[in-house]
Amino acid sequence: MAKNIPIKALTKKDIEELSQEKNVKSTAFSLYLGIKARRNFVAEANSVISNALKEIEEEKVYSKKEKKRIKEISSEMKNEIRSLKLPDKTGSIVLFRDTRRMNKAYHVPVYIPSRFIVEPDPYIHPLVRVLEKYPRYVVVVLERDKARFFSIFLGEIEEISEILLDDVPQRINAARAEWKGLRETKIQGHIRDHLHRHLKRVAGETEDYFRYKKNGCSHLVIGAHRELVEKFTKILGAKSREKLVGSYHIVPGYDLNRIKEKSKKIIDEYEKKVEAETVENLFNRSNKEKRSATIGINSVLENFYLHNVDAFIVGKNYKESGYTCPECHYISSYMRSCPKCKSKMLKAGDIVDEIIEEATANKIKIKHLFYAHKEFDKFGIGAFLKSVI
Repeated sequence: MAKNIPIKALTKKDIEELSQEKNVKSTAFSLYLGIKARRNFVAEANSVISNALKEIEEEKVYSKKEKKRIKEISSEMKNEIRSLKLPDKTGSIVLFRDTRRMNKAYHVPVYIPSRFIVEPDPYIHPLVRVLEKYPRYVVVVLERDKARFFSIFLGEIEEISEILLDDVPQRINAARAEWKGLRETKIQGHIRDHLHRHLKRVAGETEDYFRYKKNGCSHLVIGAHRELVEKFTKILGAKSREKLVGSYHIVPGYDLNRIKEKSKKIIDEYEKKVEAETVENLFNRSNKEKRSATIGINSVLENFYLHNVDAFIVGKNYKESGYTCPECHYISSYMRSCPKCKSKMLKAGDIVDEIIEEATANKIKIKHLFYAHKEFDKFGIGAFLKSVI
């Protein structure tokens, strides 16, 4: 009977642990299954695995004994998939196995194309991209007497707070106020005081999302009437204002689809702007006489092995063939013999994934670009350096 393995939501800690799963005496199996409506994901898995096994059978990378073991584990994975129960809003499931002890399953709410990879290490590149592409945003939808907080992660609204209510009176008619013996200026001052306390309370709740890293939110979006946005922004603390990436006008009421649509538009504009600034900074720093950045695969790898890379910048859809050492994992775009251990290097269809795995294992920052950048895309990869060269 197939073992019913639990499927957990992916975290950054999981990525770090997977990057440490390196064992020259073991083989890793990485299965990505993109979930689509009206498509049988079990049949999809069987097809993806079977096609990959045909290619492995034709190649001369593995011995007969290794191929037999690969077929056995692949068969076990097919059986496990039949018993999987998908969590709500699953866009993809990812399974990792090896020939020793590893057996893990994750789900993400975004679609990742299906593929089955058999190689020495877990294939984690798509997951790194998913986590980076979708940081967590807190969205404050603000009205003059109430507020609500939404968190957006992986492109979806994942959490909605209770409505935060405050008693902020409406404008009182001036004639009626005079009849009661009250001056309108006094009434309006009273209303402004109530509104100020309301905005201050909402600001405090907002700052908690960053002060205590509540839900891991890293950016802020505001949805409100333009006048309220201006007043609320002034009341926010300096650190929360730094997290603000944009705002939009919204009428009273909570239409979730509208909130999601407007928030994602602000988020996309912000992320595109950040990417353009990153590329400009990379070129500026790589063009100086004393460089603190570099561009191009060979220069990037050279600095990586000199332990001089602070952060990798990887272009949209960048792919580079090359060679990797099966013993010490040395990576090169052209070397056939490992300069570290002298072993024969194996051909790799895409060494970018190998670079990502090494970067993750060494806790080096990785920035993927998700928009086209004409000049940078000619090179595809760059790095900010720890020291000038």
